[in-house]
Amino acid sequence: MANTIIKLKYGNIVKEKATFIVNASNTQLILGSGVSKAFRQHCGGSYFQQELYKLKDKFASIHQGDVIVSNAGCATNFNYALHAIVMNYSDDATIPFPSYHHVKQILENITLLIQQIIQENHINKPKLVIPLLGCGTGGLKQEKVYLLIKQYFKQSKIKNLEVIIYIYEMKDYLRFMIKKIKQFYM
Repeated sequence: MANTIIKLKYGNIVKEKATFIVNASNTQLILGSGVSKAFRQHCGGSYFQQELYKLKDKFASIHQGDVIVSNAGCATNFNYALHAIVMNYSDDATIPFPSYHHVKQILENITLLIQQIIQENHINKPKLVIPLLGCGTGGLKQEKVYLLIKQYFKQSKIKNLEVIIYIYEMKDYLRFMIKKIKQFYM
């Protein structure tokens, strides 16, 4: 039995203690703004960015829906950064923005990667921290992405997985919580 626990939190995702933290990234692995900027600052600044550029060079190409694993740089509160490729910053990109299909691909790729890492490293109680992918610059609807993530990991076969879905703004978090309360009582 997988017994996955799913929680919702708000605040700065990179401060959470976890096994895996997801960075909503782009095809160039540029840590420019939003969650990516927080990663750059927390994991070592320009040094961490340079490490990601070296990692990018190891791939023939990176596409929306891919997930690239890196270390945590100088961060000590998590083990693995999962760079979820949400935005397409390639030179030939006609539409840089993500779709819900890309989010589903990312969730599938995250699952495959963390299953492999968990098995190879004998991790007993993995914790995955993930933002609402594609909801900032990408323009996807928060509620729809939240439901995609929640439903996907509720069906996960990964044993003892804890998933923390992060919302950056308190007002958005409160809106989600009010909806949950209303659904419970009505």
